Amino acid sequence: MRHRRRRRRGRRDEILFCATDCKYECIIETAQHLGWRIVSGREKDQKKSVTPENSESEICNVYWIDISNIAERMSKLRPWQRINHFPGMSNIARKNRLAQNLEKMRRGFQKEYNFYPRTWVLPLELADFRAQFDSNGRSSQFYIIKPDSGCQGRGIFLTQNFESISPLEQVVAQHYIRKPFLIDGFKFDLRLYVLVTSCKPLRVYLFRDGLVRLCTQKYLKPNPGNVAMRCMHLTNYAINRHSENFQGNETLGACDIGSKRSLRWFMDFLANEKGQRRSDALWSRMGAMVVKVILSILPTLVREYESTFNKGIRSEPKQTYNSTSCENQLDHHPQTIEGSQCFEVLGVDVIIDQALKPWLVEVNHLPSFATDSPLDSDIKARVIEQTMSIVRAKASDRYTYEREERSKAEARLYSNQFATNNLILAQETQASKVACRIEVILERHAPEKLGKINALLRKYTGREVKLLHLIEQKYLEKKTRQLPTNLQEFRQHYVGSEEHTSPNLTGTNKQPFELLNEDKLPVASCSETDSGVELEDRLLVDFERIYPVPLAARMHSDHTPNYRALKKFVFEQDEKRMRRMSCPLRQTRRSTLDSPAALPPLHRDLKDAIEQKVPWGEPPRCNGVEKSPIPRKPLPMPGEKQLLAADRLTRGFSSRQQVSAPCSLVTGDHTDLKATQDYAQRVASTVAHAKKWRRRMDDSRKRQNCQQVALQPRTFVFARTSDTLRDPHLHITNSGTGLKDTATHK
Repeated sequence: MRHRRRRRRGRRDEILFCATDCKYECIIETAQHLGWRIVSGREKDQKKSVTPENSESEICNVYWIDISNIAERMSKLRPWQRINHFPGMSNIARKNRLAQNLEKMRRGFQKEYNFYPRTWVLPLELADFRAQFDSNGRSSQFYIIKPDSGCQGRGIFLTQNFESISPLEQVVAQHYIRKPFLIDGFKFDLRLYVLVTSCKPLRVYLFRDGLVRLCTQKYLKPNPGNVAMRCMHLTNYAINRHSENFQGNETLGACDIGSKRSLRWFMDFLANEKGQRRSDALWSRMGAMVVKVILSILPTLVREYESTFNKGIRSEPKQTYNSTSCENQLDHHPQTIEGSQCFEVLGVDVIIDQALKPWLVEVNHLPSFATDSPLDSDIKARVIEQTMSIVRAKASDRYTYEREERSKAEARLYSNQFATNNLILAQETQASKVACRIEVILERHAPEKLGKINALLRKYTGREVKLLHLIEQKYLEKKTRQLPTNLQEFRQHYVGSEEHTSPNLTGTNKQPFELLNEDKLPVASCSETDSGVELEDRLLVDFERIYPVPLAARMHSDHTPNYRALKKFVFEQDEKRMRRMSCPLRQTRRSTLDSPAALPPLHRDLKDAIEQKVPWGEPPRCNGVEKSPIPRKPLPMPGEKQLLAADRLTRGFSSRQQVSAPCSLVTGDHTDLKATQDYAQRVASTVAHAKKWRRRMDDSRKRQNCQQVALQPRTFVFARTSDTLRDPHLHITNSGTGLKDTATHK
């Protein structure tokens, strides 16, 4: 028993790391190196007293999840636990949501958000995307089609034929970058590692190293003959590692050869080829691009973070005590957990074109930390080790939180008890002063009734002021007196002095506060200052803080955008969207008094007819004269732009002017009859293509169903005819084979 107690006490000094949903060994090794105890959650405790809520996998300090089922763990997370994901980060991890959020920001800042190709979310924007093709469904430009929730290059293909795209699948279509920057003739992309340590306030760091992933076939401009060569156009490591031309990195020093290289080598290579200034400008533009992407969903991150982790916080009632320190302690909510409860490492994929402009490909919130080569082990180990170093998890977080919760519960319990004591003491004080006042009145006007004071007070318990009022009405000359509203007014008007106050009641107002145990009150923590940023800057050696931008970097960089304006814009747009979703629609309706001729006939009674009133209210009057209704201005005729916008809305397009959405109205020089006919043919061909695709899918399903031949059971039909009535034999007909069997009736 003593051994068990010592073991349990020893576990309080350990940080528990849940590796149930962790898929990579390098993460577990880093946690062990930091002294954390690994909890796999795979061992089943056979004890009946252990419940799932008390198991070690549910009380870990840090959770690391490498699978897509993040929401389930988020719902079970406790206020003192940490996790390696932010709720709401899927708004940029999913390709369709990323395109929608960036398109929303590009409407307000077109120059700032021009770092991603034109994207269509299908089938939502199928009609607009169909307008990019001719009447035969072909285009001179190539498009890359990606599944919405795909990864590792699965389902990605290039096309310039509209018929190869299924109108029923959820995919995104993008312009293909035909002139990328090449390394030794091979196309490549960059994997940037971005660390988000907090969302309120937002802090983002960019790892100074990364991966350069090259294709295994030399790049040629896409044409109908090579669009199927995935190892030429797709840079995914999961695709190119199975190629015969793939070259691995056997040693860490050989970073300038192979199909996977380091980002530091690429920046040095670019500085030698294009100059150090252009290399630094590219690095700054990539960092600014990452910040802009995260700023596009910042309101969603903050809202979902607060709804996930602050949903169980109950505000403490503000009470006023004599001690100023106690008042300050209860006015602020205690913060037992230091820093943010979430941190996340994002994998951002970027492609560089020939003009050294970075183009965003996608954002991965579940990047792979597999170490297939020494280069992977070196880069990813540094990312994970420095990321875990800034996690402010403590072994005592759970016990500190539980102690604070018990303290708050005791404070609430004692506060209610003290409020009850205050009420009782106030009532006792009021009853004693009422008794003194009644005794004075009866001694002066009815001395024979002094012996009945105690009986009257028992009868009017809780209504002493009413008793005093009745006695004053009976014996005093001024029988109209106002009842006191509080104890201070009662003391001034009825008692008049403190001579009749019982000496035992002095200092009763201080008694509840003397009973308060100030040692059990929660200690308020100061708001987080720049010390957290300084600590992270010191621990993240290989990371560069890109938001908030350091002052030195802001002074020396020419590519720092106006993040304050972007942040203000995205919060204003989010506020408008939330107002539209939460507030009811307000319609400005005309008053019924403005058009009395359109009202139904009135049925007034005699009283209303005499007083000249109407059932819905009296009309406005000025000096007894009824005001005439103010005439409303006639609505102006819609202009040409409004007509065009309304026409686009009726045909399913956006109200904004787009090249891909021509107008069907013939207005002067803007459109002609030929363009209208061409557009009608395009719409008809789109509808015909959708019908043809659906008919083809139905035919394929029918063929699959026809391949499975079901055996028909043999059924027998017993027929009773006139012959069978004469003949004692019974004829049995086999309907399945057409044969007749005869059964002898015995």
